[in-house]
Amino acid sequence: MSIVICKLPKSGLGNQLFPLMHAMVFAHINQMPLKIIGYHQFKIGPYLRNEKSKRNYLGYFRFQKSIAGELIDRLICQYFLFKYTINAEPALIKLNKVEKKNIAFIFSILPSYNDYFVHLREHRKLVIDLINSSLSSVIKRKLFQAESSAIGVHIRMGDFKKLIKQEEFLGGHVRTPEEYFVSIINEIRLFVGFEIAISVFTDGYKEEFHLLTNLSNVSFIDSKNDMVDLLSLSKCRLIVTSQGSTYSYWASFISDASVIHHPKHIHSIFGKENNGNYEGYLNMNNPLLLSKLELIKNEYLMKVNS
Repeated sequence: MSIVICKLPKSGLGNQLFPLMHAMVFAHINQMPLKIIGYHQFKIGPYLRNEKSKRNYLGYFRFQKSIAGELIDRLICQYFLFKYTINAEPALIKLNKVEKKNIAFIFSILPSYNDYFVHLREHRKLVIDLINSSLSSVIKRKLFQAESSAIGVHIRMGDFKKLIKQEEFLGGHVRTPEEYFVSIINEIRLFVGFEIAISVFTDGYKEEFHLLTNLSNVSFIDSKNDMVDLLSLSKCRLIVTSQGSTYSYWASFISDASVIHHPKHIHSIFGKENNGNYEGYLNMNNPLLLSKLELIKNEYLMKVNS
């Protein structure tokens, strides 16, 4: 017998999803028992910074237990880590009986930012199934009640550094300038010919946005649940990501949407064009992007006029 152990890092939801889904995919492929620990976390940073999201993800997944339940799982994991050979971050492949005998397979870290989804890309459909089947009934109910949006814009705030006035935006853990999102919205609206509705998903407060709040037909979506907002964003027809935000990237990865990245986005693409969707920077000369925008426009008008 062997076991798969996932140790969730003390980080945001997007970052936690990487070791979680690596572990789930590996356990599923090899039909192994899985123990997940580390979800009972208290993060003081969001409180000290007065962030809107306190990054408490309890109640999101079916596998989550009480503090006592997780403590028991931690003790079980310690037993296997002491007794078995440890194999950290194994490849997501099917093993033979010899290769998975008396081994504790551990997943706990993020892949390289150069290609976050390098190990999950070929398992994308399985990842989506595993996420959906792992959601708690509370999340599923809230998601069912959430309204769908044609165009979703994600703006990462939180602990990302605020850009100083006249400072050049170079990417990294820096807030993507609000002006960038306004320009994207204006370009899209210029093409479709009217002020199409825009849904903004953000971990910032609405009062922090002085330009977007002046635009008409822009709604700030806040279900007060990070997972519900991520999944709602993923159901948009077009997603505009924040540079450097794994939250944005996860919503894009599991979606069937076209994706607009910031030019400073240096990571590998998700392969959307392989599914007939556009992925890249806003390029109003790209035939695929224009065809997608035309389709979104027509679908939106049909919905509004029905």
